[in-house]
Amino acid sequence: MPSRYCATRSIATWLCSGSAISTNSVRITSSQPSARHAGNHFQNSSNGRLAMNLQTHRRGFVAAALAAGLLAHPLAGWAQKSNYPDRAVRVIVPFVPGGNADSSARIFAEAYGKQLGQSFIVENKGGAGGMIGATQMVRATPDGYTIMIGTTGPIVSSWQLAGKTASYSLQDMKPVALLTQVPDVIVTKAGSSIKSYADLVAYAKAHSGALKFGHPGNGTAGHVNILQMQKALSQQFVIAAYRGAGPAVQDLLGGQLDAVATDLPSALQLIKAGQLRAVSVVFPQRVESLPEVPTMAELKQPEVDIAPFTATMAPKDTPPEAIARLVDASNAALDDPAVRKRIEDIGGVPVKMSGAKFDQFLDRQVETYRALIASGLLKVE
Repeated sequence: MPSRYCATRSIATWLCSGSAISTNSVRITSSQPSARHAGNHFQNSSNGRLAMNLQTHRRGFVAAALAAGLLAHPLAGWAQKSNYPDRAVRVIVPFVPGGNADSSARIFAEAYGKQLGQSFIVENKGGAGGMIGATQMVRATPDGYTIMIGTTGPIVSSWQLAGKTASYSLQDMKPVALLTQVPDVIVTKAGSSIKSYADLVAYAKAHSGALKFGHPGNGTAGHVNILQMQKALSQQFVIAAYRGAGPAVQDLLGGQLDAVATDLPSALQLIKAGQLRAVSVVFPQRVESLPEVPTMAELKQPEVDIAPFTATMAPKDTPPEAIARLVDASNAALDDPAVRKRIEDIGGVPVKMSGAKFDQFLDRQVETYRALIASGLLKVE
């Protein structure tokens, strides 16, 4: 057996080397004859008989110890790592069943199972903006058998908005892979005089402090994007928080608001029906469903860039071998046309990102929220 597989403890040294066993109270040594003279040496001397007995006992002890699990097989650790996962994986989804976040997570849990040959079992743990599920994930054993498929809230914003009561932070997580993003969109009522983003800016400047802007809730991407726009334009808006996109859009249609910032899936049908007008999208590039609508970067406001995302995360000390396997499975899933279509059908855009680039992406998002909280524009709940 190669020496690199031998344990460093005294008994393991003896078992592996065949030369000695040493403890605090006993030391037994035996000479090891060359293979060429081994037969004559063992047969013709009492020392040889002692050596043969030690050799026999050593072999028996090794067999018994391996059977009892007292000694690890030299390749056991390697085999476990290379065969990950060798049992079912728990997938925490930090939201109640239903909705796009849950649907996206289930699509990727199913894809992981197909790619890695084990069951990826979804457990919905909703509440507190995703923090209940995220807390369970970060406190789980970091062995690769508990992961989370979550969104911007529990990964980036909810724990910051919780202030001193937060039970975790991004530092307690190991980023695995970005999976999808959902474009945010700035919409106005179809009959409004605000027909473009330039019109919106002009209206805000002409009616300082009067533009009424709605969003789906505190800390959502829509909320943060409005705050970033307000800052970039050096203007004040009347900002109205709602419990979800639906009520905000209804008030926009009813004339109580001038504009709404929300996720694209919540507004797309009404845009296509001609009831809402999209004046800009918050996304790195134009989106296929609204190819004529410019991005905020095109409109010279690249700092307005928060688009909700879905990503796979693990506890911070999860072995790199498990992370690598999950990254490979994520990439394979995102290369699968069937998976991509299912994501696109619920309004998502498949995005392949991992490693240092994904770390930097998360750091930028965390810093955006941190700066807004520090400035007092975004309130800790």
